[in-house]
Amino acid sequence: MLTLEGEPRLRVIRGPGTVLAYLAFNLRDPILKDVRVRQAIAYAIDRRPHIHYLWRDSARLATSVLPPESWAYDADVPQYSFDPERARQLLDAAGYPAINGVRFHLIMKTSTEESSRAMAAVFQQQLREVGIALDIRSFESATFFADVTHGEFQTYSLRWVGGNEDPDIFEYAFHSARIIPNGANRQFYRNPRVDALIDAARTEADQNVRKRDYAAIQKILAADLPYVDLWYFDNVMVYSKRVQNLQLNPSGNYDFLRTAELRVAP
Repeated sequence: MLTLEGEPRLRVIRGPGTVLAYLAFNLRDPILKDVRVRQAIAYAIDRRPHIHYLWRDSARLATSVLPPESWAYDADVPQYSFDPERARQLLDAAGYPAINGVRFHLIMKTSTEESSRAMAAVFQQQLREVGIALDIRSFESATFFADVTHGEFQTYSLRWVGGNEDPDIFEYAFHSARIIPNGANRQFYRNPRVDALIDAARTEADQNVRKRDYAAIQKILAADLPYVDLWYFDNVMVYSKRVQNLQLNPSGNYDFLRTAELRVAP
């Protein structure tokens, strides 16, 4: 990107995007079914070095599956700033004392993509500081995704692209009726209150009431932590300076072509 920014015939613009990176847990797992363990992991992860070093400051911290640009987004949720000491306290309370520096082992599955493995390696180092030994298993993309969609994992990281811009994502990814293979609830997450709120919000005509229901859902999910919402990626557009009237939108779609104009060279 830095090379392209130095090219005199090109223009590079960037802006906030909606693609979400997240860390997911298998709630059937005997260790990860304890919410205190999931919360401890959230506190043990420092997302800022990822954004700065891995993504070159081209991302912003996430607090919800929904991006801030969504009408249903609510930022008033439990948040997990980097706090290793709090993580250790939660793990102690959950009954996992450190023995020779290790409380337990977890396996994180990733694809063989370089950035995914680099991210997992940083997680591995950060979790080691609180006594969690993270073992990384990398697979080619088809095998990795097959394992994820069949629930054959303890933890993994993926991205939501586009599907998380509408609050219907909550039904697809977190309703108990959508546990795989019936949807994208790959975490085996069950919460009757969340189910009821989702059902109510999807049938309610009043958008203000729907917004209130979706806000309640986001608060519960932030407390229950079937996901750790990591960051939203920025959008980047590179184009010839001969093209004018381009506007980058958060969705990163091709709507900008409606106003694009090509300047004819003199």
